[in-house]
Amino acid sequence: MESLLTHKQQTLVIQETEKYIDLAGDIFQQTYPMIAVQFDLTGHTIGMYKKYRNSRVIRYNAAIFLKYFSDNLSATVPHEVAHYIVDVNSRRKKVRPHGLEWQAIMAGFGADASRTAQYDLTDIPKRNYTTLPYRCDCQVHQLGIRRHNKIAKQHSQYFCRLCGEQLVAV
Repeated sequence: MESLLTHKQQTLVIQETEKYIDLAGDIFQQTYPMIAVQFDLTGHTIGMYKKYRNSRVIRYNAAIFLKYFSDNLSATVPHEVAHYIVDVNSRRKKVRPHGLEWQAIMAGFGADASRTAQYDLTDIPKRNYTTLPYRCDCQVHQLGIRRHNKIAKQHSQYFCRLCGEQLVAV
């Protein structure tokens, strides 16, 4: 996917990412490797830190960055870098995504520790998810493709919260 951001804007985002990684190094007195940065995120998610086996990446949504560039530079970049630093520093397997460790790093960055941004995204395309109808005794439910596949492979069963009956494909 070709990015909507200019090369100069992408470079600024990468430099800001490096700046916060270096700042974390100063805070924790250790060196953190630079992380891969991609501008391929779509939908209404602005940024995402992801660990794939032994590699780590920060993904940004170029369309939303373009629309609110300076806000995202000062809010989204430290937010995602903080997730990266928590992951590298954590000795535990599971850490709350916006827990105390993340909040402490955001405070060290002098950044707002809000978890979500309030932007008008009406002109940003949103992902469409495929749903399939399932029924119980009282209504028809729409299940996403993941849940449908789990049912099809007999890995899971789902039940209606109202009547308690098992959901069955229509």
